[in-house]
Amino acid sequence: ATPAARMASRKLADHYAKAAKTAGYAARSAFKLLEMHEKFQVVKGTVLDLGCHPGAWLQVVSKLQPPDSFALGVDLSATDLSGLKHVDVKRTFTVQSDVFELCEQSVAALRHTACGRPSSSSNSSAGFGTVLSDLAPSTTGSKHTDAAASYALAEHAVRLAIGEGALDVLDDEDGNDARGFDYHEGTGDAKRGGVSHSIASDDEQKGVLRVGGNLVVKLLEGPGGGRGDLQTICKPHFASLKWFRPKATRNESTEVFLVARGRK
Repeated sequence: ATPAARMASRKLADHYAKAAKTAGYAARSAFKLLEMHEKFQVVKGTVLDLGCHPGAWLQVVSKLQPPDSFALGVDLSATDLSGLKHVDVKRTFTVQSDVFELCEQSVAALRHTACGRPSSSSNSSAGFGTVLSDLAPSTTGSKHTDAAASYALAEHAVRLAIGEGALDVLDDEDGNDARGFDYHEGTGDAKRGGVSHSIASDDEQKGVLRVGGNLVVKLLEGPGGGRGDLQTICKPHFASLKWFRPKATRNESTEVFLVARGRK
């Protein structure tokens, strides 16, 4: 990036950082979720927030949720919600955990332990209405390494949301590449080409995201970053898929969000 571009990016980041402080948010990332919800109405029902530290998305969720819903945040770093504005601590909970150690059953257990509300992965009505993933790796400066690490996190978030079996779509029985798609900046649709795949029946539904629920997943783009794979995995399972880059994202950042709505 040129010096002028770097300066513009810093000004943008400073603008949203100041706005976040004024509004009482823990980080400027709050505006990313606010913008996505304004455009796509992604927050609905109970929410699982993966990569929740320092709590900005949980603040937004707490404001947007109906009063009879709750949110569970998970992060490798401890996330203290005490003293944060906009958070209803009676229905917003956090757990310190490595997301790679989570599976459907352990998420259900965390939900029961932290929130006092049981959940069965076999009962879609007891699942989460929204799964959010703002997970990001510790960057190394290598675009290839960072993109690969980001994809691993994103894929695991998808696996938790809609089940391990959803990844089977990547194994095309004819040996063809079913991973390509056309990407459109901003709110444009992302369309997968290649093989048509059927979704599981109601009795076979897996994952912690209930039928009708929404999924938002962050990905750092780069060489071998797997954007096409995420598209291919999610396309058969949602009524709508879009790629979105929020205004609060730094200009030099490679992040983009997959917004998947209406689980089938």
